[in-house]
Amino acid sequence: MAAVLDEARPPQQRVVTGAGKGMSVSRIPGIDGLRALAILIVMVSHAGLGRFIPGGFGVTIFFFLSGYLITTLLRIEYGRNGRINLPAFYMRRVLRILPPLYLTLALVVALALIGIINVAVTPVNLALDTLFLTNYAGVLGLPSSTPIPLWSLDVEEHFYLLFPACFAALALWRGSRIARMLGAICLLTLLVRIATFAIIGEGEIYYWSHTRIDSIIFGAVLAVWQNPMLDEEAWRPRPMHVAAALLVIALTLAIRAPAFRETIRYTLQGAALFVLFSAAIQARGIVARLLDQRWLRIVALLSYTLYLVHMPMLVATRSLGLWSVPTAYLLAFAWAAAMYVFIERPLARRRQRSLRKAVQGI
Repeated sequence: MAAVLDEARPPQQRVVTGAGKGMSVSRIPGIDGLRALAILIVMVSHAGLGRFIPGGFGVTIFFFLSGYLITTLLRIEYGRNGRINLPAFYMRRVLRILPPLYLTLALVVALALIGIINVAVTPVNLALDTLFLTNYAGVLGLPSSTPIPLWSLDVEEHFYLLFPACFAALALWRGSRIARMLGAICLLTLLVRIATFAIIGEGEIYYWSHTRIDSIIFGAVLAVWQNPMLDEEAWRPRPMHVAAALLVIALTLAIRAPAFRETIRYTLQGAALFVLFSAAIQARGIVARLLDQRWLRIVALLSYTLYLVHMPMLVATRSLGLWSVPTAYLLAFAWAAAMYVFIERPLARRRQRSLRKAVQGI
């Protein structure tokens, strides 16, 4: 899931983008804090506080993060080399996404086989999960059998599959022109949601890629237009802008009417996150220090596997009553830490070498 963003941590390197501004892409200020905040929102919501803590909004933050970081990296590569190495991009995605996913799926299957997780895992459903089709399984009458919220990962993978090639084809355009095209896609997605709701009601709008992709595209808009890390004199939100964006977010979470919730809510949240991300990346003082705390950076490093494993652990420990959540999340952090040390970190070195070569044009 979106937290598949460690690719934003290549070795220290100065690059010059099409905008003419150098930057260090080793770390973008505020991003780790936002990523940690997103996974914590999701986990607290799934711990039984979903009525009060909007887990879905945590996923929307992840979506925006993915769009912003991936498009920023593509823009840097194109600005340096005049091209995008698509095979290298997809290989980095494979190394980042598949090992933690498939190992966690194997863990869930093993727990199901020995009766710790009470779900019927079938080959058909596993095939849907491994092929990133879980979010459309309901259309086929084959809901996912694994207690992993893979739908959001599917949305991101569908974005990764299509967007880099589209960006490479359009990268000669000025950033504002690409941003207008991406904005049109966001508007089209809103119209699709409205039409879908009018025809079938709530349905699966929340899960489908073609009705949720704009939450990622909004992040891509920030990457190509007014990018705080790449563009000279990028727009800096004032406190009144931040306050207005926070108010919009609050209203989108407070209004529960299905017609609003399943249509315009995601559009308003995407526009508000454009403001909040711009502010967070350029933040100074106490806000910057809050977003850069060490414990948040650790949670951010583990966030992808935490997202994959926390729901299975909740299901596995359900019989423990009040001890279920703390035990489940302790196990989730242990699994995520082990995955990071033995799988993700070694593979990250390979991804970083690939990204360094792509940026340098080697």
